[in-house]
Amino acid sequence: MAGGGREWTLTASRLELGGLNFAGIVDTVVNGQVIKVLKFTTTDMKIKDLVQSGEISPGTKLITAARPGSTSTVSSGRIELFTVQLKGNLDILGIKIPVDYSAAHPPPLNVPFAVFTEVTVRNTDLRGGTLKIPGARISVVSDQAPVERR
Repeated sequence: MAGGGREWTLTASRLELGGLNFAGIVDTVVNGQVIKVLKFTTTDMKIKDLVQSGEISPGTKLITAARPGSTSTVSSGRIELFTVQLKGNLDILGIKIPVDYSAAHPPPLNVPFAVFTEVTVRNTDLRGGTLKIPGARISVVSDQAPVERR
């Protein structure tokens, strides 16, 4: 069973996954409930215009955003990604095909490389690799007003 714990969301204008393998559907625990997620492994991730957000307590979110126009990377070895939903456009030679992958609707093919645009990914866990976010801005946002942290 995957680690999980909390769900978090990644949005990006472009997501490139190299050394990609769809490893199947696995169980994980999120907020005390067992759910089914997609498990991917990859060796290289490039994320343009990264914004990650996740609830850290009821009514409070942690948001991490890269400098606009920059490309964040996850590299250095095998990376495991546990995904509730991957929604966006699969870019095949410039042709954008809308996709919405989940445990109920997994990817139909296992390909070694994929590029997605205008993508939103709901994840429960990411293991391995080193994440580099150029110009990272971290904010804590509550129901009242955001508090920026550096």
